[in-house]
Amino acid sequence: MSNNQGNTPILDGAALPIALLDMGENFYASRQANTADLYRRAQFSQEQIERQNQHMSDWQFRELIRCCRDIAMPGKPLSVQMADFIPITVPGGMFGLASFTAKSVQQSLEVMVSFSPTVMPTYRFELINDGCKCHVIPHCKTDFGDVQHQLNEAVCGYILNLRHFAKLPDPKPTVQLTHEPMGDVSDYEKTFGANFLFSQKMVCITFEKHHLSRPLYTHNRATFEQVYASLKSTSEITKKSSNSKKVTDALRSRISRLQPISSTQIADHMNVSERTLARRLQQEGTSFAELKQQVCIDYAKYLLSGSELPVCKIAHACGYSSDSNFARAFKSVTGLTPKEFRALN
Repeated sequence: MSNNQGNTPILDGAALPIALLDMGENFYASRQANTADLYRRAQFSQEQIERQNQHMSDWQFRELIRCCRDIAMPGKPLSVQMADFIPITVPGGMFGLASFTAKSVQQSLEVMVSFSPTVMPTYRFELINDGCKCHVIPHCKTDFGDVQHQLNEAVCGYILNLRHFAKLPDPKPTVQLTHEPMGDVSDYEKTFGANFLFSQKMVCITFEKHHLSRPLYTHNRATFEQVYASLKSTSEITKKSSNSKKVTDALRSRISRLQPISSTQIADHMNVSERTLARRLQQEGTSFAELKQQVCIDYAKYLLSGSELPVCKIAHACGYSSDSNFARAFKSVTGLTPKEFRALN
């Protein structure tokens, strides 16, 4: 998986904000460790240390996490020890400002999921609202090896930074992680203000319905609208395949509410004709059928991994007319039947 680009080893080339180095430097300072060792092991250049270079490689980020793990106190989860050093707004300027000036928890989550790749391109975040609960599912696109579990915990901790800006009454949000706890579970729950479940089938942060409408203490309408407009105009996410993203977002919203997901409904939702929608998607190298299938299969994966629903009900929830049609479509995308996928997850 590793290869070389210049003198810096990388995993797959993703560039992360150099501001994440602050987290490592502050943790080193708290442990009274020499940051020169961090710079040396992770091969940070002088330009990066002085913040003249605005990015680090994913390889450097992995080494930063490894360095922090190596100087951490034994017996206590690294994510818990580093919680005070994960930036409240996450490095990303406008992104962080938009997330804590939003009106409500739900709006803040939508901002995080929509624009998080600008500061954490190694993850793809999925937001699923089933009417009663809201699930944030982080999909890691890069294999960080022996620090993957610590990183998953830290990413969940970032999402839970919402606790600093809004009162989240009981029952608290729930975090599912695929690994065993790396310390006392009560440490996780006290630090992050959430219930933690380990050895689960997927990584997921679940907010209850009553959390979503909670107002943020730091809401500022004028600031949010200004920053959000700037994010939309400058983000690569909205610049590239904007129509595809709108269709995908609309499909995800409708499928989670068991609403029709035909091209007619989506075109009406976007105030364009079906023909115009098809032409725009073709210009972006995709089609409505391709986007619909991907959204349906992603939702099916979520239900197969995170619920005990029978396959027949999952097929219906994902818009398939029969179990056999669903099974064929699922296998064409994943290489597995729904039952085989569930057994592996």
